[in-house]
Formats: sequence, structure tokens, C-alpha cells
Amino acid sequence: MTLLTKLAREPLVHFVLIGAAVFGFYALMAGGGQEEVRNRIVVTGGRVEQLAQVFERTWQRQPTPEELRGLIDAFVKEEVYYREALKLGLDRDDTLIRRRMQQKLEFLTEPSDEALRADDAALQAYLDANKAAFRVGPKIAFDQVFLNPDKPGEAALVRARQTLEVLKAVEPDDVPADVGDPTLLPRSTPLSPLGDIARSFGETFAANLTDLPENEWSGPVKSPYGVHLVRVTKRVDGYDPELAEIRDAVAQKWRTEKRDVFQVQTYDQLLARYDVVLPDALEPKAAP
Repeated sequence: MTLLTKLAREPLVHFVLIGAAVFGFYALMAGGGQEEVRNRIVVTGGRVEQLAQVFERTWQRQPTPEELRGLIDAFVKEEVYYREALKLGLDRDDTLIRRRMQQKLEFLTEPSDEALRADDAALQAYLDANKAAFRVGPKIAFDQVFLNPDKPGEAALVRARQTLEVLKAVEPDDVPADVGDPTLLPRSTPLSPLGDIARSFGETFAANLTDLPENEWSGPVKSPYGVHLVRVTKRVDGYDPELAEIRDAVAQKWRTEKRDVFQVQTYDQLLARYDVVLPDALEPKAAP
């Protein structure tokens, strides 16, 4: 009796051959099914509705049947090219795609609306801990007379003292229109935050306004443009507002901070799943 004949009569060999045949048949059928599903593009009713809605938001009207068919054809074309690009691995090592995928995952891991909702007690505690961020700064209204330091003649500071005497000798409403030198800066500035004044007249000029008396001409006050004679007409001191006055601003800043903390924590959890290997030159040096 040959070896082949003996093996053919062994039940164990029969079992192995039958198992291999079943496994091969299953693998063939499963593989074929996956290929068929992978190559099928299903345009659902929901997708068609979404395409129509995007068209309507863009053009402020519903698409015609021909336009809707064109939208569907464009979607199918996009899907075909997308799948074929994936087969070729074109999504790998592409900076734009990697960043877009990062943005999508960050969006999907955004905290829920419930997690970003705070009651008045939480907002008040946040306001108490961050008063400087919400402090309302002082506001000042003033008149100014500009003196150009580059104008020929006497020094600007000497002219400033002489002009100041003229201004103090007349009523505010009787100040001559031609006093001082021409400038694009406004002669009168309404009640404004110091930050706005600094953007027009410079930081040093704005800071010096806080020390000037009200309703009398003072100076000279220097700015990047020259020197000024100033009359403060109104001053409103800064203050710490109550929550009721700035609740929306506090809530917005609280949500932004909470979202940032949540995103950092989420990234740390994801990063913990990986071992990051850096080039030797970038590895932190061990303590001696």
C-alpha cells in the first residue's frame, strides 16, 4: 500500500482537506463581496437633498432637474476619483490632507454644548478670578492745539508756553481757529478709551492725559508728531463691571478657555497611545 493510499484513508486528512476547502470558498466569497461593496457608489436620498440645499444657499433658488442631475454627476465623479486616489495611496504624506484630517478630528472631539454651558455661579467665579481681563478702562474727552516742532522760528517749547498763555486768557468757546499749527489730528476728541486715543496720538500722549486737570489748558504734552496743548473736558474713571453688565463677554471667554483646556487634554490622551521617537540630536539629554 502506497503512502498516498494510506493518507487517503485517514479521517484526519479528510477533515483537513474539507476545512481547507470551506475556508477557501468563504475567503473567495467574502473577498468578492467586499470588492463589490467597495466599488458600489450609493447616492442616497439624503445626499441628494444635501446637494440641493447647498445649491439653494448659494444661488438663492432651488436647482432645476438638469442642475440637480449635474450636481449628482459631480458628486459621483468626486467619489470615483477619491476612491481611486485612496487605492494609489495619494492621501499619504500630503500636508494639506493631513491638516484637513487633523481639523476634522479636532472638530469631532469638540466638547459638547452641555460641557460648555456655565451657570451664573461659575461665571461669577471666573469673573472674580480674571477681573483684569474685563476691567473697563478710563475714558477721556479733550481739546488739543498742535505745535509743529519743525516749523521755523522759535523753539516749539517756547511757542508752546506763549500759546498756552493765549489759551488761558480766553474762554474755551473763543479760542481762535488759527491758533497752533495745521494738523490732520482732530482739534476735539469725544469721550474715548485710552487705547483709542493712544492709536491716534501715541502711548505717551495718552498716558499723560490721566494726570491733567479738567477744564483748563495744560501742557505741553509730547506726541510722536510734536507737542500739544490740551484741555481735558471730561474724564470717566475705569471700573470693574458687574457680571450682569458683561455676562455675554464673560461666558464667551469662559467657553473659549474651557474648549482650549478640553482640546489639550484630548490631545494628551491621544498622544499617550504613541511612542514618539525623535532623532538623537533632538532627544532631551539625560541629567548628569
